[in-house]
Amino acid sequence: MSPEDGLYRPDSPRRLLVDDDDAPTTIHPVQTERKPAHAHESAWDRPFSKALALTALGTFLPGLGVLHTRWRKWGLLLLAVFLLGILSVGTWVANDPFEAAKIGTRPRLLTFLTVLLSVGALLWAVIVVGTHLIVRPKTLTPLQRMVGAIAVAVLTFLVTTPLAVAARYSWDQAALVRRIFGENDKKRSMTRPELDTNQKSDAFWRAKPRLNLLLVGLDDSKARNYSKDAAASTDTMMVASIDTLDGDMVLIQIPRNMAGAPFPADSELAKAYPDGYTTGDADSPNSLANSIWSNVPADHPELFEHSDFKGADALKLAMQGTLGLKIDYFMALNLDGLYGLINAMGGVRINVNERIALGANNDGKPPRGWIEKGPNQLLNGDEALWYARSRYQTNDFDRMGRQSCVVKAIIDQADPQTLLTRYEAIARASGDAVTTDIPSDVLPHLVDLSQRLRNGKLDRILFVHGQHGFNTAHPNFDMMRTRVIDAIEAQGGSVPGFSRPPSTPAPSPTATPTPTPTPSASASATKKPSKPVENLTDVCAWQG
Repeated sequence: MSPEDGLYRPDSPRRLLVDDDDAPTTIHPVQTERKPAHAHESAWDRPFSKALALTALGTFLPGLGVLHTRWRKWGLLLLAVFLLGILSVGTWVANDPFEAAKIGTRPRLLTFLTVLLSVGALLWAVIVVGTHLIVRPKTLTPLQRMVGAIAVAVLTFLVTTPLAVAARYSWDQAALVRRIFGENDKKRSMTRPELDTNQKSDAFWRAKPRLNLLLVGLDDSKARNYSKDAAASTDTMMVASIDTLDGDMVLIQIPRNMAGAPFPADSELAKAYPDGYTTGDADSPNSLANSIWSNVPADHPELFEHSDFKGADALKLAMQGTLGLKIDYFMALNLDGLYGLINAMGGVRINVNERIALGANNDGKPPRGWIEKGPNQLLNGDEALWYARSRYQTNDFDRMGRQSCVVKAIIDQADPQTLLTRYEAIARASGDAVTTDIPSDVLPHLVDLSQRLRNGKLDRILFVHGQHGFNTAHPNFDMMRTRVIDAIEAQGGSVPGFSRPPSTPAPSPTATPTPTPTPSASASATKKPSKPVENLTDVCAWQG
């Protein structure tokens, strides 16, 4: 055989051997070179659909998509770091969720978390794109290129959007904490306690077994900035007395038209007002508790030179003298801001047990609408504020009861789902609504306390004119203090340093004080008297 006979071609994949009769007898295939069995399959030889699947795997488990390429070692390292990080964070949150929640009280850590989440989102996007570039076939049709680009964009969106939202929430939360609490550490207060906040929360609360917080509703938005010309009226006054060990709370509501509030005997204000906050005329606006915030610092500026919370300090001391409880902190809710907060939450659900007028008063202004009776009604910001403030065909004391139900509704409905889905709006509204003297370093401990509050008892005391011996014009302060300590002790709590007032005779059934004349006095006279202490859950339940 020779190349010249035409039957042998060295470039042919086969050699054909023939006999003398030119009949083919045997075919011997040419042995082509094979790759070693251990060699990786070339990424460019993979089908396009398989490349998309590997890109998806590498998106949700970074590094997994490139384990069968020459990037295998880097893929294993990336996957290990990712899984270890998820496992560590998940274990930490599961073991101590409230410790994790305390991150939300530390602005510097929140700012760092914002940067970390933003960088993480960017790196994750790079991983998705890089995985697809590594595993896709070398030759692509225009349609495949378009489908690949769309797939990468969708996958990138799915993994980076949650990180971007979390980063935005972290930034908003840091701004909120700074806005409400940021400068409080530097501001001066006459009444704020000095506490060792460097302890762990359990030790911190053992050293502070009872926390008394003054909650105030202000009807002048200027007051939240403590401007010199702000003449604020405290439309709502409550004291939340909390057992910090078991989370039981007594919510005490003070009538805004209570006269003669006393100041603690050892205070300078007791010397300035030896007969309590009164002009001698119980009907004078300058004798009523709702004007203490504005009037007392204005009348005695020399006593408040070392305070940056003048109105709050004056009212905290007045509530201490009235109730016998040392008030630790205050939190003021501006009513305009509260309107925005409720709307940001998507409204609040309240059991409406009496028909409430919108936009009316007892001076002749007719209603523009009504909130009808009914269970579990969703009220927007405007409706909730009228529910809490309306006195049309009712009175201040009915209104006080409704106000506590609004507070309870807001607390109950500030659930994780609401906070996550409406966080930005809630954060903006909260910043406009709240003023407080709580220092920022107390916030982590309050997060821990909130866990106990969810499982604690919630009772309330309403001081109602003409009921249980209470008279707004001439209050029996010993009786008020006795009711407070009775309610706390009924929950199994105690008040350190609280001295029980001397026993006072029970009021005679025929000696019921005459109510201050109001257009709604007759309407309220037929209402069932409140109990000395009421469970707030029962009171705010549907009574129909």
